[in-house]
Amino acid sequence: MNGKNPLHRLRPMDWAAIGLFLLYVAAFSWMSIRQHQSFQTNALDLAKFDQAIWNTAQGRPFRITLIQDSIVQSHFSPILAVYAPLYWLWSDVRLLFIVQSLCLAGAGLFLYLFFRDDAPWIGLVLFGAYLLHPSLHQVNLYEFRRITTAVLGASLALYALFKRHYGLMLAGLLVALLSKENTAFLAIGMGLYLILAHREFKVGVPVLVTGAAWLILVPLVLLPALGTPQFLAKNTGYSLAGKYFSYLGHSPAEMVRTLLRDPAAPLAYVLRQKRLLAVLNLLWPTGFLFLLAPGVAAFGLPFLGYLLASKSDSMGELTAWYPAIILPLLAWAGAFGLSELKGRWRAGAAVVVAGASLAGYLTLSGVRPTQWSRIRRFEVSDHHRRAEEALQRIPPEAVVAAQDPLVPHLSHREAIYLFPWYPEGTIPEYVVLDREMRTYPVKRPTYRTLFYDLLAGTEYEINDQTGSLFVFRRAGRVEPSTSRSDQFADSLTLQGFSAALARPGKGFEPLPSEFPAGSTLRISLFWHVDRSMDQNYTVFVHALDKSGALLDQHDSWPADAHRPTSVLSAGTVFRDVHYLTLPREAPDGLTLRVGLYDGEGNPLLTQEDQSFVILSVPE
Repeated sequence: MNGKNPLHRLRPMDWAAIGLFLLYVAAFSWMSIRQHQSFQTNALDLAKFDQAIWNTAQGRPFRITLIQDSIVQSHFSPILAVYAPLYWLWSDVRLLFIVQSLCLAGAGLFLYLFFRDDAPWIGLVLFGAYLLHPSLHQVNLYEFRRITTAVLGASLALYALFKRHYGLMLAGLLVALLSKENTAFLAIGMGLYLILAHREFKVGVPVLVTGAAWLILVPLVLLPALGTPQFLAKNTGYSLAGKYFSYLGHSPAEMVRTLLRDPAAPLAYVLRQKRLLAVLNLLWPTGFLFLLAPGVAAFGLPFLGYLLASKSDSMGELTAWYPAIILPLLAWAGAFGLSELKGRWRAGAAVVVAGASLAGYLTLSGVRPTQWSRIRRFEVSDHHRRAEEALQRIPPEAVVAAQDPLVPHLSHREAIYLFPWYPEGTIPEYVVLDREMRTYPVKRPTYRTLFYDLLAGTEYEINDQTGSLFVFRRAGRVEPSTSRSDQFADSLTLQGFSAALARPGKGFEPLPSEFPAGSTLRISLFWHVDRSMDQNYTVFVHALDKSGALLDQHDSWPADAHRPTSVLSAGTVFRDVHYLTLPREAPDGLTLRVGLYDGEGNPLLTQEDQSFVILSVPE
């Protein structure tokens, strides 16, 4: 009975390999998810991939609304459709982080399987060394990338190549090719290897031809047919080639002519000091074991050359996800070279790679032990949790524009846009912003202006607010909850106000019957400009308890100085938001004093010659 159970056929080394695999997947899935939960992920590109997979699961293949119309317009990656059925089981972006960790760890597991029957301990060492590589950690924690599926496919293809299981090899290559078109370099390299090393012309020639055709036809024929104006439209498709390699030209023909005329042109980028150091840091944690099989290591040269010759420092310095596909190629070169050694030479080489990989982890990895106390991107605060709850309250069918770190938390919908980038004529139903988070794609001063255009405008109401997170909902015209008609001189009229309260550690809600100590009161004043003014006035809001004692006050130019009265034209209507903190409980409600004064402290009097008006909260 036990002989039929596959678990009973597993050896101690198998269990060790499975343990390493599960430990890695658990650790990096957890870190990736925590990074996302602390709003350290981005619209471009995590939300693009997530929305494309979600839409595919909903019957709208590869559809996105972030920058492009389809995820396969910039890079040919139909492999993402494989993820769609998983969303039928669990429609959550966290699934992508888990699957990515599985793909990257699974790619290394083939190293163990290669040596399992001959020298399992060698396979275990190589697997562990691969999992410890600092660049693998870098790639795994850079959100979710489609290239990581290619890493799994490439490793499977190489495992099958060296085992001479060519059907399995073709399956792995297909996974890689459908993940990203530049993996055609691998197909070309493997085709040549099959011809020159294995003398397998019947397999090698078709693989070589397919790789070459894929490299040419996909970017230059297929992607344009899918709607990508190659080399013409900014940041779409292989116009990126023009961006990253513009020193060579802006079309394939121009680039070829430049290289024929000046073959050394890329060296100006390749030989930069930081790039050479990045290459060294990529290679030395492998113990330079790949030098034992230079023919296999050469598979990675086109990828490395492409990155180093780029104008982009992120690419050239091998940051982010860029070295992903090179990692399994280096690992397999080392593995194949090690398989050719015998006796003490093999054992010695295994010790070298074990020591180098451990040293690389301890000195270069972003998650090495000495960094654990400094890592903040995995800390999920109370604000992060409340923000997530607020985002989940937005109707799933609503059209939303959101700030960069918020978009990946809202991408399971047909229409999501990166604020402030959305098509002309599109009016989002909701705009979601957080004043403390990253402001990409605009710089913070521009973002601040855009934020106050919403906050001071009367087209969007403040639907939800928790701390620095604002959820604006389009209302056409926002009306104050309490109407007034208090005229100050003949310049401004207070048309009314709205009030909300946030208890300590909570989001804002309609006014309760009690006002606990430590609560924050949000007062939105609605002003109408009756005539233009030649000077700036400061608005003051004083909160008093029922005995008349001052609890807090806020004085500022209207809308935190974003609506200075000296520039407002007659007929302007705007919202002016003030925040007041209550130092003690106010069980019987509050009284507000609202007024204006000029730069000399002189009040702008009401029609009744009063320097302020009295508002009751609640009304």
